[in-house]
Amino acid sequence: MERIETTRPYARIARYRWWVAALVVVLLSTLILGGRGDAATAYDAEETGFLGLINEYRKENGLRPLILSDTLTVASEHHSEDMAEHGFFAHNTEKSSYYPAGSKPWDRMEAEGYEYNTAKGENLAVGYETAEEAMKAWQESPSHNAAMLDGNYRVMGVARINAPGSVHGWYWTTDFGGHVDPSAHAPGKDPEPPKPAPADAGQPAPEAPEQPATPPPAEPREEATAPDKDANELENGAMGRLGAWRQEARDGADLIHEEGYARLGGYHDGLDDLRQKIRVGADSRLAYDLKVRTGGGQPADRMLVRLQDGKGETVAVLRKHTGREAVGWERERVDLSRFAGRTLFLSFHAQTDGGRLTTFQVDRVDLTR
Repeated sequence: MERIETTRPYARIARYRWWVAALVVVLLSTLILGGRGDAATAYDAEETGFLGLINEYRKENGLRPLILSDTLTVASEHHSEDMAEHGFFAHNTEKSSYYPAGSKPWDRMEAEGYEYNTAKGENLAVGYETAEEAMKAWQESPSHNAAMLDGNYRVMGVARINAPGSVHGWYWTTDFGGHVDPSAHAPGKDPEPPKPAPADAGQPAPEAPEQPATPPPAEPREEATAPDKDANELENGAMGRLGAWRQEARDGADLIHEEGYARLGGYHDGLDDLRQKIRVGADSRLAYDLKVRTGGGQPADRMLVRLQDGKGETVAVLRKHTGREAVGWERERVDLSRFAGRTLFLSFHAQTDGGRLTTFQVDRVDLTR
């Protein structure tokens, strides 16, 4: 399925420029292939500044941050260079020093080694020198704004090219992908090299592990900081690390973040589960902090707080939170005394659909008696 949307150019009177922006959002169904991961590139201050701007914007909308993919950046840079040198502005390559004529965004990504069966997209803009200008232009275009706030994306390539004497002067390309490839890294860090296979394994070396996104600054919290480890048969309710929690996420993301809370959902068709074995005492009470962020209220998006047995069967649904709530941090409490003496799994289970995104943030989980 392909969907290509473009905006119409208009004059910027203050700077006497014309700008145009364009977007393509693509979901492909090709074979899953490993990328080369051999790209390497440098980023200027405006390019890394744009990464900061888009991640702050995503954070405001309850989305995970993006990290840089050098492989996608090479594709972005080459396309910006081609547009500047050969005098065109379009998603499809008209003339190129790198790709066949007619190449589409996903063709260029694949040519550089990003060959994964995942969501892919591209934003283009010309005539803007700074990250703030490009960001504002894309925010004011519904289709481009949707790309920047797409929860399926996890990595981004970004390139800003200046060509004095060219038609537009400045050329921006941002390429997005849903798979964290081996060239991906946080700004200021290098991609982690692949780990070699054991000498007797007789198999190719595995790909490098996915790099966690550098988290944005933590939001202010009125509550006091909880300790790293909680007593009463529950470990790490402060969400400082994974610890005793077991996590499963359909998109493979880490559910516990360095900010010190768990984040479930925040992407389309998501299925996340965070659970831990507990021993329920005679007077046990479950308490946890919850924050729900949603884009317009999604009753189909939900998070169940439940107890399960060792076979994964649900014993009880303690609470059901939906995308309708959209509340700030609130303290939830549940009486567990009816399960006294049992060893069960406490589970936070989130499911999201393909509509507007909902994020469920959980913190300060503990059992009190």
